[in-house]
Amino acid sequence: MNIFAKNFAVLVLSLISLSGQAQEMKVTGTVYDSTGVRPVKNAMAMAVRMKDSLLLGFDRTDENGKFELSGFDIDTFSLILDHPNFDDKTYYMFGHKDNSEITIPSIKMPLKSQEIEEVVIYANREPIFYRGDTLVYVADSFATHEGAVVEDLLKKLPGIKIDKEGKLTSQGQEISKVLVDGDEFFGSDPTIATQNLGADGIATVEVYEKDNEEGIGGDDEKIQVLDLKLKDSAKKGYFGRISGASDFALTPINDKIGTDPFFEGEVLFNKFNGARKFSVFALGSNTPLSSFGRNDMNKFGLSNEDGAGGRFWEDNTQNTSGIPQTLKAGVYFSDKIGKNKAAKINMNYSYYNTELDALTASKSQYFLADTTYYTDDSTRNYSRDQSHRFNLSFETPLDSLTTLKIRPSFRYDLGDSESSDLSSFLDENGVESLRTSIADSSSSKGYSVDAMASINRKFKKKNREFELRYDLDLSDNQTDGNLYSDTRFATSTIDSVDQSKRNYNSSSNHYATLTYVEPIAKRWKTEFEYLFQYGLGNQNKETYDFVNGAYSNELNPDFSNIFETTRQQHRGGVKLKYDNRKHSVSIGLKLRNIDIKNINRISDSTVDQNITNLLPNFRYQFKPSVSKRFGFNYRTSSSQPSITDLQPVPDNSNPNRVQIGNPDLQPNYTHNINLNFNTWQAMSGRYIWSGANVSITDNAFASSTTYDNFGRAVTQTVNVDGNLYAGLWAGGGLPLFNRVFTIEPNVNASYSKYTNFIQDEKNVTRNYDITGGLDFDFEWDSLELFFTSSYSYNNPVSSLSTVSSTPFTIEEYGVGFEWRLPLGFTIGSEGTYTKNSQPGAGFYNTEFFVWNAEVSKTFLKTNNLKIAIIGNDILNQNVNARRQVNGNIVTDYRTTIISRYFLLKATLRFNNRKTKEEDFNGWN
Repeated sequence: MNIFAKNFAVLVLSLISLSGQAQEMKVTGTVYDSTGVRPVKNAMAMAVRMKDSLLLGFDRTDENGKFELSGFDIDTFSLILDHPNFDDKTYYMFGHKDNSEITIPSIKMPLKSQEIEEVVIYANREPIFYRGDTLVYVADSFATHEGAVVEDLLKKLPGIKIDKEGKLTSQGQEISKVLVDGDEFFGSDPTIATQNLGADGIATVEVYEKDNEEGIGGDDEKIQVLDLKLKDSAKKGYFGRISGASDFALTPINDKIGTDPFFEGEVLFNKFNGARKFSVFALGSNTPLSSFGRNDMNKFGLSNEDGAGGRFWEDNTQNTSGIPQTLKAGVYFSDKIGKNKAAKINMNYSYYNTELDALTASKSQYFLADTTYYTDDSTRNYSRDQSHRFNLSFETPLDSLTTLKIRPSFRYDLGDSESSDLSSFLDENGVESLRTSIADSSSSKGYSVDAMASINRKFKKKNREFELRYDLDLSDNQTDGNLYSDTRFATSTIDSVDQSKRNYNSSSNHYATLTYVEPIAKRWKTEFEYLFQYGLGNQNKETYDFVNGAYSNELNPDFSNIFETTRQQHRGGVKLKYDNRKHSVSIGLKLRNIDIKNINRISDSTVDQNITNLLPNFRYQFKPSVSKRFGFNYRTSSSQPSITDLQPVPDNSNPNRVQIGNPDLQPNYTHNINLNFNTWQAMSGRYIWSGANVSITDNAFASSTTYDNFGRAVTQTVNVDGNLYAGLWAGGGLPLFNRVFTIEPNVNASYSKYTNFIQDEKNVTRNYDITGGLDFDFEWDSLELFFTSSYSYNNPVSSLSTVSSTPFTIEEYGVGFEWRLPLGFTIGSEGTYTKNSQPGAGFYNTEFFVWNAEVSKTFLKTNNLKIAIIGNDILNQNVNARRQVNGNIVTDYRTTIISRYFLLKATLRFNNRKTKEEDFNGWN
């Protein structure tokens, strides 16, 4: 890898040297006010390429009004002079080898026009700027390749990162939602927008913070939102694409050719007409394109937590990869309707069908106070989940001051799963003491309803506001399954279980929130809020033993129970807010009382809890300039335990790891502090993002585990105080050589303290983690190169056993390029080297290099047809290996995944203009 990195660096420097040998433009000038006498300081001079509005370079005038633009190739471009006190001044430059240096000795800025309709905008202003609290990226200022989608554009934007799993972050903070023109696009699935909408149809990408509307009214939680604003041209007519790919069953599977073919296919059709938008999509695949992690499954509606399919993911959370097959499809519609088009309606339906076949091998080490032992597991899981989701949003003004919002959401899910597990228990000398075999299957179905309705009333007095909001949360799920397990020591059977299980669970929560805002001065206002909640949860677990050749009609009382929980909450609060151009302050306090009844219908026993606490919050933001932001946020919150954690009945879905509920659990209480700072320098393109977070939880939900002589565990959730997480992150970008070459360093560090109980003894696990990375990007017209590197060090330390303090590292290095050639050819390749290490020999130690490549060619006059050959994991080395540290347990996983395959892919893009779907950014 060292030789490879050295050769790569030589290649980059050589290309930079070659690019520097090309003849470049140089434009100088002096800017004066409308009198032509007084020089204008800090006027923006921008060179914008005519054919695609790409920003070639910019500069600000000095105190003498002088500027200089240089370092870009000879081209035809607009020279735009901009200053907030004057109208724009535009020159059209036609570069030539004999006319590469241009000097304009006197540029007189025109007076600010009063006739708005006569103002002509010739070009975008700065490529990145703040509009209030919104960070705005001008999309055309960032070059993307032919056929690029939004995800390709986002990878170009400074401060925005997309990881391998599709997770979006901006300035180091996670993006929770992706909107299109302010609306959700196919519900909460961001990939439908980022992986399907064309980059050329985006005018701006805007990142801002907003209240979490999916939370209950009155919550102080803020989320980061990325909003894709479409160009006017993209809001008229239709566009879309159709693609299909296959290996024609030529990839060897288990050393055999001609078995199951790999395939990918997608259809996307969009028809926009102003405010009316209609879209339909379908995607089917059995490659990693269709692979989902647990967060994706929950986000996309592919699993039913606490219901259909939820049992599989609850018991086998490690199997988030394997051999997948997915079909997802949907239709989306939005429009403005009614008188004066004042009402807005948005609706979408999505269908998901996913199959996952996962084979996982894992090794775990358990650390106790006086001994240690190991388990060796081999697990096979097959699941199939279906989800139907419908979302509706309706907003209309009732009069000039009153607005009605209604937002119902419905989901219906079906799930089937089968799993088998072989486990060996070994003592500290590696001698097997126990072997178990477990087979589990289940079928489940369920529905959920989330709805919100609000009426917002404004008044003639500025900033006075009143809102009444109602939230409804309903769910109903049923699971039927079978469990068979066999436990053996040597050749003797110790225990066997054959049971039929049924699980019914339902919940309903009603929330009513009143909010009133009253201004008390020009920049001061107060906010009063009251919330009432009534919630009811019910879970009925039935277990029947297999007796005399059939399942008994009598319940097994040890594993059967009917449990109910009711909650009534009253919460009142007041908040004081101050806001001006540079400072924004909010300080508030809430008083909450919650009354809880946990009822065991079998034993006819009740646990009553009445809890009162204070929930303070404070928020401050400093905006020293349009390109700098500093924020501080302190908030408190409280979460309630799930009904599964409360119900006092053993869950023996995995007889080796039995879970039992605790009806005495109390809600937790969390303090959260967040700091962030980011800055962008328009002149140089340099940017920095940074932040820190501290979270302290009292009454945290933790585990109390007891082990028998063989290492089998019984776990119960308990409350503990003092769980802590602290993290900090920072990164930035340093463009060089007129932004041809960019260096992007980053660092993440965290410290966590987690308390649990082992054999009734307190165990505190502290984990230290630091990750550093350094990326290099090279962009030169038709050629893009990148190099990435990261090194992560983790050190978990347990108070019960010093033996568990085994640090481990993860190294990852990547390199890749995309070269757009004449005649519509494109060559792309990327490789990633990963090395997992720990002291001594171990299951975790592994290293592999994954190499992917693609060669494509465009056809037709519009270049809208592309044929590509794609190679995935060409060296056939990819593995899924990871480590998980949980309390006194360290587990290493290896999961069978798709490795080497090749696809022949065809993609056809189309639009009503019958033109090229996107201008080519490479060769002319």
